[in-house]
Amino acid sequence: MIFNTKMLRILFIVLGAVAMTACANEVQERKKLLEKTPIGASFDEVLSFCEQRKLKCKQSKTAGYLDQKSGKTVGVQSIWAVISERKETPLTVTTFAADWGFDKDGKLLDVWVWKTVDAP
Repeated sequence: MIFNTKMLRILFIVLGAVAMTACANEVQERKKLLEKTPIGASFDEVLSFCEQRKLKCKQSKTAGYLDQKSGKTVGVQSIWAVISERKETPLTVTTFAADWGFDKDGKLLDVWVWKTVDAP
């Protein structure tokens, strides 16, 4: 399929509109996660949260996660999971993922949520 200029403009407008809502949605998703997995929650409590929601979690007992804004590592242990994935438009898939960072005692320090939009 060959895209003409008008089709490309429409595609960029749609993708731009989706991207503009990313920050607000990330804040909302983080707030929801903190209600269910509050700061100070244990490593095992967050794993249980993931299991209850049938989330496929990855975990590290030896490394925190990288905070993309500050460039610093949060914690010394971490859990990572895809929170949701949905097809927003015929050409885009939106994914929300989260990282939980824990201290040496396995207590939650912070949660980072990010949204990605994939398109062809």
